[in-house]
Amino acid sequence: MSGTAIIVGAGIGGLTAALALQRKGWQVDIYEQAPTIRPVGAAVGMAPNAVKALRYVGVGEDLRERGRRQEGIEIRVPSGRSLMMIPAFGIERRYGAPFYSIHRADLHDLLLHRVGVTALRTEHRATGITTHADSATVTFETPEGTTSATADLVVVADGIKSRLRPELFPGHPGPDSAGYTVWRGIVPAADAPDISPVVSVTWGRGARFGIDAINDGQVYWFACENLADADKHEHGLDPLVARFRRWHDPIPQLLASTPAEVLGRHDVYYLRTAMLSFVRDRVALIGDAAHAVTPDIGQGACLAIEDAVVLADAIEEHGVDRGLRTYNAIRRPRTESMSRVSGRVGGFMQNPVLSPVRDAMAFATPTSVFTRAMSAAYGWTPAAR
Repeated sequence: MSGTAIIVGAGIGGLTAALALQRKGWQVDIYEQAPTIRPVGAAVGMAPNAVKALRYVGVGEDLRERGRRQEGIEIRVPSGRSLMMIPAFGIERRYGAPFYSIHRADLHDLLLHRVGVTALRTEHRATGITTHADSATVTFETPEGTTSATADLVVVADGIKSRLRPELFPGHPGPDSAGYTVWRGIVPAADAPDISPVVSVTWGRGARFGIDAINDGQVYWFACENLADADKHEHGLDPLVARFRRWHDPIPQLLASTPAEVLGRHDVYYLRTAMLSFVRDRVALIGDAAHAVTPDIGQGACLAIEDAVVLADAIEEHGVDRGLRTYNAIRRPRTESMSRVSGRVGGFMQNPVLSPVRDAMAFATPTSVFTRAMSAAYGWTPAAR
């Protein structure tokens, strides 16, 4: 079956949904509130489940060429001592795909290239939605005034701060704070140290620091601190350099080499209260609009990509109405579980009292056990067609 679809939001989930539906023969229009798709953001990890989904929609080769294939996952403490090293070959062998890291803007670019820029309409801020028996209408604010568009299907992919989720589900309380904040930055290749392509996360007391070698010689980093502590400090690179100056190399060097204009800070929120449905009439929510998770399990973008694939497949197999019900039945249990796990993991990781227990558990647990524990996330595979 094919028809017309409106995608609200040109993020990773929205673009993947557009591509997946186009491949089924749908006419798709994407509406984005930003005036342009600019090279903003930091980096994103594509875990094996997302890699398999991207292969399924025809961009696996693009990801291989543009992303940086990772050789492992390492957990360290601020002194530099390694608690655990998980080689990538074990993950790839068990779950059928590698792990890639890529600048978020580059992932956007390769998806948009496949979708086609003619399908994108920028400077359209969604302000309302009306559902009908066989269609839905979205209202937008533009520089020229108010406009609207109607389609057989509307996919809401406008993120955790979705404007349309409260319109569709007014009883839902919305996102909750996870209790910590995250700074992110990218060091350009000219100033970046030469590090191995290993996803490295250092655990401190109430703080974490992640390092990730991404494409084109750049290095991505993130720093987590409990929100109450973070609020006591001035936000900027100099305070971050001071706070992490005693942590192992190359953390101080990365902070000192980060251009101030690329530093970003985001207080972490997630949908602690699960949605009762991801679907209303001819409208489907995907990604963070439906089930925002914390970044602690590295699955936010990955789950949105999965959503897009499952949605397009369900509609092709069952038609729009039954397909939306099928999508809802398939996706809610998995994403609700991921959301609960992410919240618990984040709380445990950021708890300074429990940090000695956390470190001891990681050091004592065999690598094979951790590899198997990833199966809930990494083991997902698109349905065979």
